[in-house]
Amino acid sequence: MSFIVKPSEIFGSIYIQMSKSDAHRALIASSLAKSPSIIKHWIDNVSVDVEVTKNAISNFADLEVIDDGLKVFPKKEYKKELTIDVKESGSSLRFLIPIMSALGITCTFTGSKKLFSRPIGVYKKIWKEQGLEFIHSENSIKISGQLKASNFKVLGNLSSQFLSGLLFALPLLEGNSNIIIDGELESEPYVMMTLKTLKAANIETLRHDNNIIEVYGNQEYSGIDYEVESDWSHAAFFAAAGALGGETTLYGLNKYSIQGDKEILNILKFMGASVFYNNDNSITIKKTNRLNALDIDMADIPDLGPIITTLAATAKGKTRLYNAARLRYKESDRMNDLMDSFLKIGAKIEVTEDEILIEGVERLKGGATTSHNDHRIAMSLAVASAVSDNDIIIDDAESINKSSFNFVEQFRSIGGKIEL
Repeated sequence: MSFIVKPSEIFGSIYIQMSKSDAHRALIASSLAKSPSIIKHWIDNVSVDVEVTKNAISNFADLEVIDDGLKVFPKKEYKKELTIDVKESGSSLRFLIPIMSALGITCTFTGSKKLFSRPIGVYKKIWKEQGLEFIHSENSIKISGQLKASNFKVLGNLSSQFLSGLLFALPLLEGNSNIIIDGELESEPYVMMTLKTLKAANIETLRHDNNIIEVYGNQEYSGIDYEVESDWSHAAFFAAAGALGGETTLYGLNKYSIQGDKEILNILKFMGASVFYNNDNSITIKKTNRLNALDIDMADIPDLGPIITTLAATAKGKTRLYNAARLRYKESDRMNDLMDSFLKIGAKIEVTEDEILIEGVERLKGGATTSHNDHRIAMSLAVASAVSDNDIIIDDAESINKSSFNFVEQFRSIGGKIEL
């Protein structure tokens, strides 16, 4: 499916959807508990990725939507052999693999070929060392055998999802374990989100220093009474739309959140946009003059890479996104694919092994381009219409559904012009 996005002025307010990252974690913790849980601020219409995790945990718990929440009732018994379709959800796959092995479940994960080409060697090495089955093909992974407590080494600069998956699984094992982080930990805010969810479920861990997390075994998850935050990653697209195209006011966000992508507000301030915290806890972002280029460290905020590229495309000067190599291992090779997508609409962009360099132009020319089936690139290209002289035609735009069920509706509500 292609979107035709016409140049437009932006003005309006929206309520930001629940955090995909927070929802994944709340669903998993509540399904492992011995008592019922309530996940507040839940809406039944969710992104594809969250639906994947919701369907997976239904093997362990019964789910009931009530008013503004989701009740989770853990099952006393569950099957010891499962097949789970994770579609394109890297979070679901990487969280669920160690959990299934901790529970002694033989599980076959199916999904998109693109997902199974993404890095998974961290787990493959651990399973081999423990003598467990780990069969990885181009469109599936099959695991079997009981994971055992141990010292687990995880690369800090690959994906925090491996670390989070182990953090959820290791409390279920019979002995204590250590997670040893090899090198500098990137995307640390996502690990902090996992530790926050574990604490809510009365799971104890101990961080000895920046590189070792001890996880105590023989623990039981408690039921949680949990409020899912709104999603700063998603809010970034609408904040950027306001900074480029006029004005947006965003509701539902926690300005004290530990979500790393709330950094978008600081980035917008430093680039020259106006950011106001209103008395009703909403946040207003206004366009001032042309934005200014900036050097930005992407180590902890890789998901902001696409929308920062939109901001930088027409900023005055050269923007440098560094520590960006991890963008190559997302839903697409986001470094090369961002370059390709934005070059097609008139941006000046080049990439090195670890950097994205963007020389701002005054306006984009628009034209036909592609999202490379990457939801964040698709939304970023749509927002770029605010600084384009002509329509932007985005191929593979249905990828947006991976993380957002209502982006098109909300973008239209603030003045965006999208034709399907």
